[in-house]
Amino acid sequence: MTPNTNPKPTILVVDDDVAIRLWIQEVLFEHGYDPVLVANASQGLSVFQMDNLAIDLAIVDMMLPGATGLDLAAELDRQRPGLRILYISGRVDSIAMEAIALKSPEQVLLKPFTEESLIARIHTLIGKPPCSQHAKAGGVSNPE
Repeated sequence: MTPNTNPKPTILVVDDDVAIRLWIQEVLFEHGYDPVLVANASQGLSVFQMDNLAIDLAIVDMMLPGATGLDLAAELDRQRPGLRILYISGRVDSIAMEAIALKSPEQVLLKPFTEESLIARIHTLIGKPPCSQHAKAGGVSNPE
């Protein structure tokens, strides 16, 4: 995979819920990231393998149709060891999420989560983008 020459970090978002994908996209754009959205594991793997796209972080929902988010994350890590992955899930009783959280709590985010918690996790995993709209706006989010 070629190094990412895009000044904005590229984040792969894999979630089958369209509303969540679009909300994450909006948050990532606002904070200076370049999101790539897909609905399932096979699409996520296809996008990840594109030669012209270097992924800096994958945000993967654990519950996906077909292959699970855990299966996708394992394959992404096999293809590029050390890739940063943020696991998201609405299942607080997931044994897999508990195991990941025990080993690497910064890699787990339970739904529903806030814009602030999402961005904080991303900053922890890959850092802040060099220039973001959020920073240019004085760090003030739009009120909801």
